[in-house]
Amino acid sequence: MSGGLMTPYLRQADFLPPADHAALRDWTMANLPRFRPAALAGNIVDPAVRRAVTLRDLGPHRDLLEDHIRAAVPGWIAALRVTPFAISEVELELAAHNDGAHFQLHSDTYTRDQPARGDRMLSAVYYFHREPQGFSGGCLRLHRIGASPGDTGIDVPPAQNSLVVFPSWAPHEVLRVDCPSGDLADSRFAVNCWVYRTRGN
Repeated sequence: MSGGLMTPYLRQADFLPPADHAALRDWTMANLPRFRPAALAGNIVDPAVRRAVTLRDLGPHRDLLEDHIRAAVPGWIAALRVTPFAISEVELELAAHNDGAHFQLHSDTYTRDQPARGDRMLSAVYYFHREPQGFSGGCLRLHRIGASPGDTGIDVPPAQNSLVVFPSWAPHEVLRVDCPSGDLADSRFAVNCWVYRTRGN
């Protein structure tokens, strides 16, 4: 394992009330044809780096999720000992990871020379899936600062109706998903969330 501090993170079970969790799952299943290949920065699609399909429109669930996240941020800041900041925006992305899907080691921050709507400060991932679970794998692996590919880290499983949050600068990856059916409805689903402050603060 490389040197450096281990990434701080929080994991919350039962993040959404059961009715909201079920409604998001059902809406997602009804909108599967709208998912498109996941893109990297610069709108580049490279399945060798990131293999998934995504949807930016969360329909009637966007405001609900954003409200839950904004309400939770002060507690997250305190628990993770992140420098306090004022929220300028919450960005959301719905992602489906099917057979062979993964995302190589990366962080969620932008460099100063990259165009950005602000600075990403906190990253959160909310997990859900159809029952019975049709996939295995797909853990979120959090690494030490300065990690390189092949280093071990902490693996957080994509448990039903759970959320994990960590600083956006943290190196992390999504481990390979195995989904024998190949049916998109059996995927590992997640809402990726990024909490911003105004750039320059």
